[in-house]
Amino acid sequence: MRSYHLPPLLPVIALVLMPFLPFVNSTGLWIGLPKMLVWGGFWCLMFTPALLLSERLMTRRGEELS
Repeated sequence: MRSYHLPPLLPVIALVLMPFLPFVNSTGLWIGLPKMLVWGGFWCLMFTPALLLSERLMTRRGEELS
């Protein structure tokens, strides 16, 4: 696995594990919304910086090989 594949893995793992995490999959609210909605929304938003970092790592690797 290349280093530029790693940044997007964190949001993917967080979203896949969401139903199994007891502090997320419980009754209660975070900032007035259900915990799973906040958790899922946060990690969906974190995809953008993760993909940006991944793209920059790919670009840097491409420049070094040229």
